Amino acid sequence: MLMQPSETSPSPQDRKAAQRAANRRLGWILLSIVVVFFLGFFAKMVFLGG
Repeated sequence: MLMQPSETSPSPQDRKAAQRAANRRLGWILLSIVVVFFLGFFAKMVFLGG
């Protein structure tokens, strides 16, 4: 396996920005899952009466 030269690897600042973007994307995904479950629970209560 070949090691990449240090100049081609991302800088710590770039890595931090990429990690922050990945964390934000994961947060939005998890939030959307919570919203869908909440809406499903709410719809069940409204349409099926509990």
